Amino acid sequence: MGNKTRIAKNSFFILGALALGIMIYKIGFDNIWNDIKQTGWWYVPILGMWIVVYLMNTLSFYIILRDGTPETKNVSFIRLFKLTVSGFAINYITPFGLMGGEPYKIIELKQDIGIQKATSSVLLATMMHFVSHFIFWVVTIPMLFFLVPVISDSIEIGLIISGGTAFLLLLWAYRIYTKGGVNRALIISSRLPFIGKKIKIYKRQHQDKISQMDVLIADLFNNRKKDFIASLLIEFIARILICVEIILMMKAINIPITFVQSVLIESIQSLISNLFFFMPMQMGTREGGFVIIYGILSIPVAYGVFVSISKRMRELFWTVIGILLIKAEKR
Repeated sequence: MGNKTRIAKNSFFILGALALGIMIYKIGFDNIWNDIKQTGWWYVPILGMWIVVYLMNTLSFYIILRDGTPETKNVSFIRLFKLTVSGFAINYITPFGLMGGEPYKIIELKQDIGIQKATSSVLLATMMHFVSHFIFWVVTIPMLFFLVPVISDSIEIGLIISGGTAFLLLLWAYRIYTKGGVNRALIISSRLPFIGKKIKIYKRQHQDKISQMDVLIADLFNNRKKDFIASLLIEFIARILICVEIILMMKAINIPITFVQSVLIESIQSLISNLFFFMPMQMGTREGGFVIIYGILSIPVAYGVFVSISKRMRELFWTVIGILLIKAEKR
């Protein structure tokens, strides 16, 4: 491992540990302890199911990465699982969501498969994760109109706009999958104030590498359709599986809910949380999402607050694991 890679790795670990400490302090030790006592042994299946979710995320990434070239055989599934968990942990505690986890994975992979393939593979895996969200919202938001008889006009308009936006994002994703998007993104970024000139210079100096990344991105959809469908399907199934978490949390307080209700709850709270992606841990926004959807479903809002805190406890647990895995050396 080079010195620059080691420095970057240690920086991610230190910043992650500091951010994690701040988050724990903000949530409050009393809130953490009370939630642990109330949820009890239900945390075992709640935490355990996320092993399955992360394994599915890793498998989706693994399918994208293994394109038949010799260098990709250097990356094992176990190592990719470690990078997946650590990447999500870094994203979770950093502002603007993807400003940490994706660069970390690229830095870790470039020594084995090269910077172009590492960048294109990480971008494709991230896109697949996003697109599974978009499909989830497009499918579940209309369900509210059929299953909930009374929705206020303001919420109804918001849901229609959100569903339409998710559909437009799917069209945008299709363009990225078929033609790549790195070159286009740099063209748009080069028009920004302050940093635009530097981006334009970088693009001119590295045009061949940028074009190669776009070719690698488009290759998955154009020439490996079975891998594309398998990767996206696995991500979508993982997204559905996450809904089971809410059922388990509600069972911890002896309040049964249906799977359809859990799907609707997860859909709306994740939608609102992602609208405020720039907030570390979506502080405050997730609670707002639970308040809205629990109100729509006529479930006492206090239960939504409990589920929100329980989710944060699960996220804190896996964030600690992810940060610790950053220090795990490649074997």
